[in-house]
Amino acid sequence: MLDKKVFMAGGGTGGHYFPAIAMAETFYRRGYKIYFFGTKYGIEAKLDFPFGEKYLYDIKGIVGKSKSEKIKNTAKLLKTAYQISKIIRKEQPQFALVFGGYASAPLGIAVKLTGTRLYIHEQNSIPSSTNLLLSRLARKIFITFEYSFNHFPKKKTNLTGLPLRSLVKQDKFISKNMARKLLDIPHDKTVVLMFGGSQGAKKITEVGLEISKRRKDLFFIIITGKNFKGVIDTDNIKSFEFVERIGLLYKASDIVICRSGAGTVSEILYYGKPTVFIPYPYAFKNHQYYNVKWLKDRGLAQIILDKDLNVNTLNNAINNYLSMNLEDLSKKLEYVSIQNSEMLIYENITTDWLESLGV
Repeated sequence: MLDKKVFMAGGGTGGHYFPAIAMAETFYRRGYKIYFFGTKYGIEAKLDFPFGEKYLYDIKGIVGKSKSEKIKNTAKLLKTAYQISKIIRKEQPQFALVFGGYASAPLGIAVKLTGTRLYIHEQNSIPSSTNLLLSRLARKIFITFEYSFNHFPKKKTNLTGLPLRSLVKQDKFISKNMARKLLDIPHDKTVVLMFGGSQGAKKITEVGLEISKRRKDLFFIIITGKNFKGVIDTDNIKSFEFVERIGLLYKASDIVICRSGAGTVSEILYYGKPTVFIPYPYAFKNHQYYNVKWLKDRGLAQIILDKDLNVNTLNNAINNYLSMNLEDLSKKLEYVSIQNSEMLIYENITTDWLESLGV
């Protein structure tokens, strides 16, 4: 019997890479050999890939580049696609799964050259240019948010949510009191978790710090990112530059204040946390806003636009939540989340593949 093999691509940023890691882990634990393809310049070059072989190439994107850069970068993408096509012919994978971003383009092209089955996962409400192009070649497209149905052929598009790593999901059933004990924070205060993504967000942190001075009735957990050094722990602040075990912080918190990247939104839904979302204003086609608009429309989240963020607007949003039944809201958020995205995608792909074999 042939070895079970899957080729994957996606990277540049954590938003593309971490869902790929989640699916790599899912396939790896079920006996598949994983081959991952990315760029030398993305987050995938800095982090380990523990589930198989990793190939990194000298490729860059073309969106927003000058004419000469577009020509140069396109040539490198095509050259890389040819190199990957030779690996495909040698290894004979059953299928390929890509997660968007320019790092996915060479594998997508190589799949076309070799006739390999292609599947796509789109993280954001508004698809990347790469995924839009590759969607014409894909057997199936998996989306995180319903809004993406507007951009893909409905017949081959499936709402599966976003796959999360086991590291993120592992603290789902720890109690709030246990999480707070492990973090050494008070058991008797409302806890507000604040962060701005992998690099932090200076404005969110600064506004949060100002509120913390006025609101001694609240306890703040702040993830600053590596670029913000102005946080000093006090009797109502505990700060971290970076947190690997993010689920523990979700379990310890009552309210979350953060950006609205697809991964963050999916984690918050998984843990059922009432959240004030502050979409990153320069995201591609404002996709961070559309990632969470549906939650706001259903009365399940609050949104403050970055331009409107200040001490008063954020303090009012916190007070709005304090006037609600947070436990009830948490249950509603978990109800609308897709808790098993990894298995939905895995089963969709493997079923489609087996059907093609007549099994």
